[in-house]
Amino acid sequence: MRRAAVVILACLMAFGANAKVRIKDITTVHGLRENQVVGYGLVVGLQGTGDTLRNSVFTEQSLQSMLDRMGIAVKTGAMRTRNVAAVIVSSDIKPLSAPGARVDVTISSLGDATSLVGGTLIMTPLMGPDGVIRASAQGPVTVSGFTEAGKSESLTQGVPTAGRIPNGGVVEREIPSTFGDDGRIVIELRNEDFKTAARITDTINEFSKRRYSIRIAEERDNRSIEIVRPAKASKTRLIGEIGELLVDPDTPARNRHRRQVRNGRRRS
Repeated sequence: MRRAAVVILACLMAFGANAKVRIKDITTVHGLRENQVVGYGLVVGLQGTGDTLRNSVFTEQSLQSMLDRMGIAVKTGAMRTRNVAAVIVSSDIKPLSAPGARVDVTISSLGDATSLVGGTLIMTPLMGPDGVIRASAQGPVTVSGFTEAGKSESLTQGVPTAGRIPNGGVVEREIPSTFGDDGRIVIELRNEDFKTAARITDTINEFSKRRYSIRIAEERDNRSIEIVRPAKASKTRLIGEIGELLVDPDTPARNRHRRQVRNGRRRS
């Protein structure tokens, strides 16, 4: 029984080692990446679990500034509410996202609020590293953690001061991308390997010779392959066609490297 199991396992490993994968599953297109945005906002509607305004001065200032913009004059130090919490809002915008596209946002408490359960984020602008507003976020906060306190003890599950708003962000301005505008497209391997890069190059050239009668790919190094876009092909169609091509990555070499690393750790 043990011998049969060993034989089956060896066959499965041999099959997995020789299995071909799509190029788009092991590579990414240079210049197309997610862009991170961040903003500062207020969560309202909390049930007495928000920031203590005396301890979190920035929360009081933000609340007063918001009310002033709405035409409500409030004297400094007159507010004693605990239903508001200052938060940091962050999100990742997918490449080529058009204005109006929806994204998930993450909410994290900034002050001394004890929980964001039941809160609603007020419209918050989200900026990129260049300081330009790329998106805005608003909506009810979903929190998975909670805190329950009794006379003798308290129970905390998860993190009640952090949450998410699924599809709570809206892209306001498209992030420009110039990939492929000069007629050249670079794809990069997720796991660097000289042999795999060469195999991908050969596979793309075999395809391009059949389709366009020219060779269009050349490996730069163990990570990147440069593709010259034919005049008759759009970059969208070309990337889509290349991504579906099957290639045999040098998986055994990668597995040997992992075994060497593990063995080195064991010896150390």
